[in-house]
Amino acid sequence: MIKFFRRIRQQLLSENKFSKYLIYAFGEIALVIIGILIALGINNQNDQRKNNALEATYYCKLLSDFEADKILREELNLKVDERVRLSKELMLELASGEKDKGFLVNKFLKAYRTETYLPRNITYQDLVSSGNIKLLKDEPIRNSLIEFNRQLDDMRILIKENREQLVNEVFKLINSSIDFGIYEFDYVNDLIGSEVLATLPKSDWHKDPSSDYYKKFQHVLIFNIAIADRQKQQFGFINTLMEKPYKLLSAKCDAE
Repeated sequence: MIKFFRRIRQQLLSENKFSKYLIYAFGEIALVIIGILIALGINNQNDQRKNNALEATYYCKLLSDFEADKILREELNLKVDERVRLSKELMLELASGEKDKGFLVNKFLKAYRTETYLPRNITYQDLVSSGNIKLLKDEPIRNSLIEFNRQLDDMRILIKENREQLVNEVFKLINSSIDFGIYEFDYVNDLIGSEVLATLPKSDWHKDPSSDYYKKFQHVLIFNIAIADRQKQQFGFINTLMEKPYKLLSAKCDAE
């Protein structure tokens, strides 16, 4: 094809038909431009199809993340309920005076143990960091996702702060003095051994309701219950926030 057009150009030039040559040259340029425009149009269509497919994939991945995050919060709520149950039992066992200190402090470790809440929002983070959030053409979904994740970040910070407050209260209690009996923890027992344990002072503050340690122990258990209830409320608020984007995503993903 290229040789064919070249022969035409050479023939027109050899015959001194310059005006016809110009017309031909302009026509050839026009053909090239048209070809480029067609190629660009095809590329744009291909890119658009790819973007549409990627957009549909993102909607379903976002929905999957929401479902995974909801399951995570349900699992954490079960652990919160366990913390409350253990804390209440401990308060009654402390008051009964029937349990030794080793039993109480080791159960206390289980009662206050908390886990960090890390939302399952990998897809949204990917959308934001990659700039692909612009691919989401459904404006109500895009706006609801942005608003939900903004408030989710706020709630996550509050949950983290509450957890840190509890940890601080616990450390103030167990590190306040050797009389509290940190060596009563099973893992500390194993670390220091029986010979060292025999040299440490014994304190029966758990049998004396007037003791500062007794009162502080009660305080931390009550604080643990309060923080646990606050966390459940915060998870409930997140569930409420999630309802709108979840419904929009469900409808969108089912329609694809």
